[in-house]
Amino acid sequence: MMKNPSRQASACWMPKPLSLMLLAVFSPAVAWAVDANPVDGAAALSDVQFNPAFLGKTPDGKPLDLSRFSGSGAALPGTYRADVFVNMSWLGRRDVVLREGNDHKVVACFNRAMLDEMGVDFSRLQNSDTLTRQDASRCHEIGAIVPGALSSFNAGDLKLDVSIPQLYVHSHARGYVDPQYWDAGAPFAGFINYNTNAYRYDNGSAGKTTQYYLGSNAGLNIGEWRLRHNAALTQQNYQNQSGDGRHYQSISAYAQHDLTAWQSVLTVGDSFTPSDLFSSVGFRGAQINSDDRMLPESMQGYAPVVRGVAETNARVSIRQNGNLIYENTVPPGEFQINDLYNTGYAGDLNVTVTEADGRTRQFVVPYAAVPQLLRASQSRYSITAGQLRDESLNTQPKFIQATYQRGLNNTVTVYGGLIAAEHYQAGMLGVALNTPFGALASDVTQSQARDLPAAAGLGTQLTGQSYRVTYSKLLETTRTNFTVAAYRYSTEGYLEFNSYAALINQSSVVYRTRNKFQLNVDQPLAEGWGHVFVSGSTQDYWNQPGRDLLYQAGYSNSYKWGSFSVSAGRSKDSQNNNTTQYMLSISIPLGKQPTSPLLTASLSRDSMHNGSEQLSLSGSAGEMRNISYNAYASANQFNGKDSSTGGGGNLQYATSVATFSAGASSMGNTSQQSLGVSGALVFHPGGVTAAQSLGESIAVIEAPGAEGAMVNNVNGVRVNHDGYAVVTNLMPYRQNDITLDPKGMNEDVELQETSSKLAPRSGAIAMVKFPTQQGKPMIVHLRQANGDNLPVGASVQQADGTELAMVGQGGRTFLRGQEGKPLRVSWGAQAKQQCSFSYVSPLQDAGERKNKGYLQAEAVCQ
Repeated sequence: MMKNPSRQASACWMPKPLSLMLLAVFSPAVAWAVDANPVDGAAALSDVQFNPAFLGKTPDGKPLDLSRFSGSGAALPGTYRADVFVNMSWLGRRDVVLREGNDHKVVACFNRAMLDEMGVDFSRLQNSDTLTRQDASRCHEIGAIVPGALSSFNAGDLKLDVSIPQLYVHSHARGYVDPQYWDAGAPFAGFINYNTNAYRYDNGSAGKTTQYYLGSNAGLNIGEWRLRHNAALTQQNYQNQSGDGRHYQSISAYAQHDLTAWQSVLTVGDSFTPSDLFSSVGFRGAQINSDDRMLPESMQGYAPVVRGVAETNARVSIRQNGNLIYENTVPPGEFQINDLYNTGYAGDLNVTVTEADGRTRQFVVPYAAVPQLLRASQSRYSITAGQLRDESLNTQPKFIQATYQRGLNNTVTVYGGLIAAEHYQAGMLGVALNTPFGALASDVTQSQARDLPAAAGLGTQLTGQSYRVTYSKLLETTRTNFTVAAYRYSTEGYLEFNSYAALINQSSVVYRTRNKFQLNVDQPLAEGWGHVFVSGSTQDYWNQPGRDLLYQAGYSNSYKWGSFSVSAGRSKDSQNNNTTQYMLSISIPLGKQPTSPLLTASLSRDSMHNGSEQLSLSGSAGEMRNISYNAYASANQFNGKDSSTGGGGNLQYATSVATFSAGASSMGNTSQQSLGVSGALVFHPGGVTAAQSLGESIAVIEAPGAEGAMVNNVNGVRVNHDGYAVVTNLMPYRQNDITLDPKGMNEDVELQETSSKLAPRSGAIAMVKFPTQQGKPMIVHLRQANGDNLPVGASVQQADGTELAMVGQGGRTFLRGQEGKPLRVSWGAQAKQQCSFSYVSPLQDAGERKNKGYLQAEAVCQ
C-alpha cells in the first residue's frame, strides 16, 4: 500500500549537498568569516562575487541584494557572545556588537572601554580625541581609531580576532592575563572531596587483617575567601583480636584569600612555611607569601633579560641548546626582551639579530640557574607568624619567620631570612650569581638557641653557623649538565628550627648535620646513543660516627620498538651497612595507538642476594579512555635461599560521578584484595553535582538539556541529566580551554558553543555556561501566498527582531525549537518585502526518523 505522499515528504527530508552548503552559508549558527591574518596584517581576501543568474531574483523581479555577503567576515548584525583574541592572545569572552555600514558590510564595532581592555595605548594615537572617555558608548570600526588595526569575526566559532600594531599596544609579558579577568568563581559554593578504600590482607597462619580508610577534603568558598578542612578516618580489624584500631585525625584547617595587588596569598590556620630558603615546617597561625603562579608563565622562574640595538626593523631570534625558543620583530633602536620562558637550569642563549637588509649579528647571553635566582627587578617574599604544628611534640614553640629575595639584575640576586622564637633565633644572608662559568649561590645562616634542657647534654646554649654553596652549569662542548651540585657545612653548635623544637621536647635523638653534599649530572651521548646520568649524596653528623652515602648511575635509550634503562646504585648508612643494587627495565608498546598496551619487564639484584623479576602489561581502554588496567607476574628471591612467585592486577574505571578501583594479588602464602572509590560532591548555585576527585581549581559546566555531551578535559566525564558536569584540575591564573563534544547528546538539543576559556583563581569553583537551543531541528520550506519560493538571502527573525536564520536555495531555511511561534521574513525595507509565518511539527510514525535526515515542514509566509 502506498503511503500518503505529502505526509511522507513532509516528515523526513534528505538535503542535497548543494542545499546543505547554502543553508550553512546563510545560517547564523554557522555563518562564515575569512580571518584577517593577525600576524602580518595582510589585507583581507578580495570580495566574493555571487552570480545573480545562479541565485535567482526577488519576487518583484529585481536581482537579489547579497552585498552584505560579498566581503570577508560576513555575518548578520547583532550582539554575539564570543571569544576575543588580541594579536593571537586570548582576552576573554565578551559581548561583540556587529553593525552594518553604509556599504552593507557587517563589521565589529568598538568603544573606548573595549579598546582600553585590549591594551590600546591612546597616548600614541594622533586622533585619540575621536574616541574620548566621555563618548565611551559610541561604537567605531577599529581601523578608524587605530592605524593598521584589523578585526575579523567568525560566527561559526564565535570568535573575534583583532590585530593591533605593537606600536599602539601597552607592553605585557607573554602569557599575561589581566587580574581583573581572574575568575573567583561562584560567590557561595563548596565541595566534599573523598577517597575511601578497603584493604584485606591474608598472611596465612599469622591471620587476616582488614583496613578501612576514609580521607576527606572539604571546602567552602564565600566571596573570595576559601575555607578548607582536611581529615582522615582509619580503622583496622585483626583476626582473633577484640576491639578495633579506629582513629580520626584532623589534618589541617585554614582560610585563604588572594592579595592580588601584592601577587601573594593570605593564609590563616594550618599550613607550611616555604622551603626555598629555610627548611619547611608546619605551623598554625597566619602567613602572607608570594604566589609565582600569579605571574605570567613567561615571568616565572629565572631567565635573563636580553638587550641589544637594532638598526632597522629587525628580527631577533634566540636559541638555547640549538632550539629556537623566541623570535620577534623589533623597531630600530634599543630593545630589551624580558619575558623569556624559564627553560631549565642551564644553557647559554645564542641571540641573532637579522636586519631588514639581510645583515646579521650574533652574541651570547650566559644562562645558568639555581633555585635562588630571580629575574631582574623581581621579588619573592613570605611572612609567617604562629605556632609550630607537630603532633609528636608536647611543646610547640611560637615563632615568626620572614624571607625575601630580590633580583638586582641579570647577574645578581640577593636573599635573606629570619626566624625568631622565644629561645631561638636564626638569620640568613645570601647571594646568587649568573656567570659565564655557571650559576652559583652562596649563603650563611647563623643560629642561636638558649635555655636548652640539661638532659640534652649540650649545655644551656648553642650558637653556630651553616654555610651552603649551590652550583649549576651546562658544559656546551660536552653537553654535560650539572643540574644541581650543593655543599653545606654546619658548625657543631648550629641547629635548624625543627631540630631545636625536637631538642627541647627530648622526643628523640637529634642528629646534627656536619657536612652534606649532593650532585646530579646528566650526559647526553651522540644522537641515537641515549643518556647517561649520575646522582649522589653524602652526609655526616657531629654527634654520630660514620656517614650516610647514596649514589647511582644509569643509562637509558629509546628505539622504534621501545625503550630500556639500566642502573646501578650503592647505599651506606652511618652503621657502615653497605648495599649495592642493579636494575634493568625494558618497555615495549604493543601497537601504535594511544590506547595500545605497554609491556614492561624488569629485573633487579642486590648485594644481599635479594632479587626480583616482574613482567607487567598496562594500558587504557574505552571510548573516553576512562578505563585503565595493569596485570603482572613476579618472582622474588630472599637471601639467595627462599623464593616465591605470584602475580596480581588492578582495574580503574572513571565515570562522571566517581572513580572506582579494584585490585588483587598473591605472593607465596600471602594474598590481598582491595576496593576503592574516590570522588567529590560539588555544591554550586545550580544544585549538587557528583564528580571525580577535584584539583585545586575547578569549573562547573552548565549546559541545559545537553545530557550525554562529553567533556574533553577529563576522561570519563559527561554532562548529567540536570545539565551539569565538573571539570577538575584547572590551572589557576592561566587561561584554560574547556570543550564539550556533542557526541552522545539528544539530537533535539544543539550546543550554541562547544568551547569556552576560563582563567580561575586558585581554589575557585567557577561556573561556565554553554548556551543550548532545544527543539526539533527542521528544514522549513517557505512559500509566498502565490506559491513562489522566498528569495535566497532573506532574513528570518523572531517577533522582537532577533535574527534566526537566512533563507537558502529553494525557499528552505533551517530552524530549531520555533514551532508555533510567530516569525517574520524580510528581504528589504518596504512592506511588500516582508511577510510573517509560523510552522508546526509534522506527524511522524514511530521510528520513522531514525537518522534518515531532518524533518521537513511547509509554511506559507504572508
